[in-house]
Amino acid sequence: MLSAELSTDMVRWGRLQDAILDLLTITASSIEYITHRTQFEQTSTAIPTTLHTTQAARRKDYRAAIEQFVSDIVRRAKDIETLIAALPSKDDSGVRATRLEELQAEMVVANREYKEALGQAEELLGELKKVLRITLGDGTERNITASLTRLGIPQS
Repeated sequence: MLSAELSTDMVRWGRLQDAILDLLTITASSIEYITHRTQFEQTSTAIPTTLHTTQAARRKDYRAAIEQFVSDIVRRAKDIETLIAALPSKDDSGVRATRLEELQAEMVVANREYKEALGQAEELLGELKKVLRITLGDGTERNITASLTRLGIPQS
């Protein structure tokens, strides 16, 4: 019931958090790759190439990696949109608040009934102790035998 709903919501929030972290990781990896593995090209003879990357990827591999990064980012962004759409709406919070109030009222009644039952159990325990004290007396064998005889219990 309510705990299952809340548990499901927590799972949804956890999945959303994981998806956002994945998206951030993909983005960070993409930026790192782009900045460290690029081959600078001279676009104008008037501007000389001054930067050289020692770990530059081949142009074909570089473009394939960029396409993969874009694909991964778009896919993860769509996953995030789907997860956000599955989150509970604002309207659900009113229903849940009402349900929580109902549960609180039920809990107050159950607590009152528990206290009443506990009081009755304590009274019965007191009566039982009183009966045992009367029945068993001071606990000597003579008092126990006399009590058993009075109750009509045969002794062996």
